[in-house]
Amino acid sequence: MINSKAINNRGFTLIEIITAIAVAAIIAVVAGMGIAEIAKAYIISKKNAQTAQHGQITIARLKKEFSSIRAITCGSDKSITYTIKRNTSVPEDTTTIYWSGADNPLYLKTNSNCIDCVSPCSGGDILAGNVSAFELKYCTNADDINCSTTFPNGPVYTPATVLLIKFTLKLKGFEGASISIANPDIVILNRETGL
Repeated sequence: MINSKAINNRGFTLIEIITAIAVAAIIAVVAGMGIAEIAKAYIISKKNAQTAQHGQITIARLKKEFSSIRAITCGSDKSITYTIKRNTSVPEDTTTIYWSGADNPLYLKTNSNCIDCVSPCSGGDILAGNVSAFELKYCTNADDINCSTTFPNGPVYTPATVLLIKFTLKLKGFEGASISIANPDIVILNRETGL
């Protein structure tokens, strides 16, 4: 006779234990992937927020510079040379803002010697790094029809006729994603300062 206490079904079988471990492993893998995606999303948003903040600082400086222009010496779609009076106690300064193209920073060069707009400019202070696009347009009114990417340009785009500057700025965010900071942003030139 078989003892009835020996056939007791109170414990776990080996198959039940293996199944429980497999289910727990699957849940752990899915949870781990979720946590990894959350961490990546946090890093992306932090990097892009920093880039956007740097871009806003750059936009503020560009607007301040452009709104104080006394006269534009020359300009292209990637650079502008102008005179500016920063305050009453210092003389006028010739300044150049330029971008040399992809993977280069946007520069602000004070006491600039880049006044002929033919030879490339070098040196200066970095306004923004990781610039993926920068473009300037010189406009006689607020529409895109009467804008030029060169200055001066014939009888139409002269210091007396250009009323505003449009500029586009895009910076590289996380993994090279392009973040549009100013697309386009407009600065109306101060007509009282001599331009």
